[in-house]
Amino acid sequence: MNSSIGFYTFDYSKGIMKVIVYNINQKEKEILALANRKTHKITIITDPLNETTVHFAEAKDAVITINQENQLSHSFILKLISLGIPYLILKSMEEFFIDLSIIKNSGIQYKIIKCSDPRLAASLIIETLDNWGNSDQDHVKF
Repeated sequence: MNSSIGFYTFDYSKGIMKVIVYNINQKEKEILALANRKTHKITIITDPLNETTVHFAEAKDAVITINQENQLSHSFILKLISLGIPYLILKSMEEFFIDLSIIKNSGIQYKIIKCSDPRLAASLIIETLDNWGNSDQDHVKF
């Protein structure tokens, strides 16, 4: 809210998404920032997505997990749904141990990125966000 004039201002710019990235290291953070080109509003959390960090995802358009070691359980996916998260990116170099049926049935759009090259992974993440942001204005939250 702009307190000097007393009304809310919103950024309706097409394609800009509010994103939170969990469990990212310094090198990946720098590469992702360069790939982003100051397009999306990205919040960085160095800790993994868990019960103590999930509240940071509130009011975000997309959640990204980087090399999440703990499986995202059924109840945890439901928590993301309850927060209104419409998009989820799971990036890992290894196989995922997650029940994708709950994500598919929830209506959350998701992308799995299995990639060991951090530059390619960052590029794929930003490309995915760009595509979601440009194809859907439902991510604008009031």
